[in-house]
Amino acid sequence: MYTYRSDHQFAPQSTMSRSRQPPLVTGISPNEGIPWTKVTIRGENLGTGPTDLIGLTICGHNCLLTAEWMSASKIVCRVGQAKNDKGDIIVTTKSGGKGTSTVSFKLLKPEKIAQRLGGLAGILDQSAVWVDEMNYYDMRTDRNKGIPPLSLRPANPLGIEIEK
Repeated sequence: MYTYRSDHQFAPQSTMSRSRQPPLVTGISPNEGIPWTKVTIRGENLGTGPTDLIGLTICGHNCLLTAEWMSASKIVCRVGQAKNDKGDIIVTTKSGGKGTSTVSFKLLKPEKIAQRLGGLAGILDQSAVWVDEMNYYDMRTDRNKGIPPLSLRPANPLGIEIEK
């Protein structure tokens, strides 16, 4: 079967079915991170709209549920828990099929980050911070105010009576 093209030529219909080139990922920012890092993917032919995007994998993990199609050259998503430490970014669209990638993403494990920091607290470790409340800055009055020590504060600041 033949189709009449705009350049006044007849062409086989099979050559007309795919009007776009396959997706090509040319950049990702950041190019490394922990699971659930928000990344921006840049490239060419990344789809004609949000419904055209039918597949997105980073390091072998399906990221389609978190993908946000911005334009034919930009997609934003979150990297999930992947099995591979480093891998390609593969975009699949209805209009262009399965694409390729010229860049890769490196997934950092929390344990490895702690080792990099020389045993310091990792990003998922508990830590405590002491806040000195003796002096604070009151933005409403534009001046410093001192807070009285606990012994000078009222015992029941909310005025709630406890029945015995």
